[in-house]
Amino acid sequence: MKGDKANRFYIAALCLLMAACSGGGGSGGDSGGGDDGDTSANFDCNGACTHQSLSTADVTQILEQAVAATTQLATAGTFAVVDRVGNVLAVYQMPGATPTTMISGGNGAQGGLEGIAVPASLAVISKAGTGAYLSSQGNGFSTRTASQIIQENFNPGEKNAPGGPLSGVQFSQLLCSDITIRNATVAAGIPAGTKISRGGQLGPRALPLGLAADPGGIPLYKQGDLVGGIGVEIDGVYTLDLDIRDYDDPIEERVALAASVGFGAPSERVASQMYVAGRSLRYTDLGYDDLVVPEAPAALNTSNLLAIPEFTAGTIVSGATFGTAASGILNTVRAGVAASSLVFEDGTARYPTRAGSALPGGAQLSATEVDALLDSALLTASRTRAAIRRPLDSAARVSIWIIDTQGNPLGFIRSQDAPIFGIDVSLQKARTATFFSSPDVVSVLAAARANNSVGTFADWSAQIVQFLGVDFPGSAFGARSIGNLARPFFVDGINGNSPGPLSYGFPGTSEPSWSPFNTGLQLELVFQRLVAPLGVPAAPTSLPDSCTSRAVFGSRLANGLQIFAGGVPLYRGATLIGGIGVSGDGIDQDDMTAFYGASANGLQFAGHATIGDPVAGFNAPTPIRADTLTTPEKNTRLRYANCPEGPFVGSNEQNVCEGF
Repeated sequence: MKGDKANRFYIAALCLLMAACSGGGGSGGDSGGGDDGDTSANFDCNGACTHQSLSTADVTQILEQAVAATTQLATAGTFAVVDRVGNVLAVYQMPGATPTTMISGGNGAQGGLEGIAVPASLAVISKAGTGAYLSSQGNGFSTRTASQIIQENFNPGEKNAPGGPLSGVQFSQLLCSDITIRNATVAAGIPAGTKISRGGQLGPRALPLGLAADPGGIPLYKQGDLVGGIGVEIDGVYTLDLDIRDYDDPIEERVALAASVGFGAPSERVASQMYVAGRSLRYTDLGYDDLVVPEAPAALNTSNLLAIPEFTAGTIVSGATFGTAASGILNTVRAGVAASSLVFEDGTARYPTRAGSALPGGAQLSATEVDALLDSALLTASRTRAAIRRPLDSAARVSIWIIDTQGNPLGFIRSQDAPIFGIDVSLQKARTATFFSSPDVVSVLAAARANNSVGTFADWSAQIVQFLGVDFPGSAFGARSIGNLARPFFVDGINGNSPGPLSYGFPGTSEPSWSPFNTGLQLELVFQRLVAPLGVPAAPTSLPDSCTSRAVFGSRLANGLQIFAGGVPLYRGATLIGGIGVSGDGIDQDDMTAFYGASANGLQFAGHATIGDPVAGFNAPTPIRADTLTTPEKNTRLRYANCPEGPFVGSNEQNVCEGF
């Protein structure tokens, strides 16, 4: 690093040291610990700021700062930098760094990914990608934020509180997903079936371990615009924070913050500015004022750059400019709303609107109906008050998929500046709701068990039938309903209760046992196709193009199952015809956008009053919804979809989801 870049780093570091010596409370003044982001990065961005990108000089500077901070701490580490759509811009491993990291949920669980050693180089890609994928111009989230929202209670350690609002999100963005794009430039000649394979900067790219919860992954910003993420691995354990009642001093988070100097998240947008269920989210346990000024960074030794098949050629490359065709996510306008779509390099749509697979009596969704549903959901989101976005009273920013009964994508749209993770997750939600609402779900799960060859696969179909009785299958299940059944305690959050029929029990009650790395059916469906690219149990000769067996599922769960709210099935009368999935800006907001967007009211507001049933739109008939089912727990029913009481910005309307 030379010249102005070096001077900027030294000046920023000196300012941080002066703040620490004066007893300052961090960039945001929080003397209780933790980080409120970087006040100098506040550009009041609300999703409309001009998109920036990381140059090779930027990436070099970030890595140099990481190496300098790690050296100052007398240790060695592995670092990754990615851009906003997941392109790996560099992976750097210092001499003496621990080459592997052990997956551990820290609660004594057994099974699933627990105890598996994976390359540290793959862990840092997932950590960097998590910082990038969970964030936007309107919010800055870290791997520590992810840790807080995926555990058995929210907040972690708060007994008899419901599970984390994004429980299960960790198993998304996988290499086996049919939505993530393989990097053809570094594919190493390994075949990958029908999976989309492109060079250049086309995203979204896969994260090798899915989304991470191990502190040490944070987003990177330039002029208020999200441009990527940095991931750090040093201690050899890939885990999460089980107790957020205190403030830790994790070395990986310390180095990640030091690496991000000059690229910090805006203090107005970090997780600590967001409240979910009355609880503040956590960004980091350290602030910039806690950093110790490292010695002058030396030039990188390029021989320490790693080449990793599927991810990087062992060089430093620049990042994509988000919102352009080259990034794979092109900004556009739909129904008068700023939006974006998935495209190829030439700007053509990856998923043009189309009709669903043929159903008896011609009941399938038409292309016109798919367009109407996309318009309705997008407009619903644009009216809905966001839960995890600043400034306050911002509209929700989400990703939206419409699928048919076979899981085939029929159309896609997303709000501009919606977080990237929602692209894969919203499709998972649509497929989850549709699959579990299908009449053959029991037989398909039984076939999946018989077909399984790696890891365990419990008799989930028998368990859910026993739990719900003769009413299953045949009911309409929202993604929220499946989440109710896939928690380690039923009723959710009542510690000590037995697990739901799609989850393992908590350690001490069953083996295998539950942890965020062993959630039950969700992981078992994708386990063998998740671990195969990691070299478990042996180096792969090919890569999967689906996260579940196509021989059993076809495309119905091709990118895996998701177990938190935001998807509902679609019906024509009593006939299942597909599903809608939404993800991006709060789980009730996701539910609202899917359920209201599929309703007659939503369609009418979008100018499609003649589309769908005049009362229900495309929502399931009330008598068959999962919230009509009884459960073994006395006076307890499943939830179908939750809508905020007063959801719309600038409106006093309440309970807008009632009556359909």
